[in-house]
Amino acid sequence: MASRVSRMVREGVVEAADGTVVPVRADSVCVHGDSPGAVAMATAVRRRLVADGVDVRPFTEE
Repeated sequence: MASRVSRMVREGVVEAADGTVVPVRADSVCVHGDSPGAVAMATAVRRRLVADGVDVRPFTEE
C-alpha cells in the first residue's frame, strides 16, 4: 500500500487491479482509523513518502 500511495503522489497514477494505469490527482491521503492495522498502515505510508522525498505536512499549519 505504501508504494502505491507514493506512486500516486509522485507520478499521479494508480495501477488498477487489472493492471490498467489510471491518472489520479490527490491532495491528501486518508487511512480509515477503523481499518485493521490502521496505525501501522499510516506509519508505513508516511515513512515511504518521506523516504521518497515527499513533503508530508498537516492540512493547516499553525
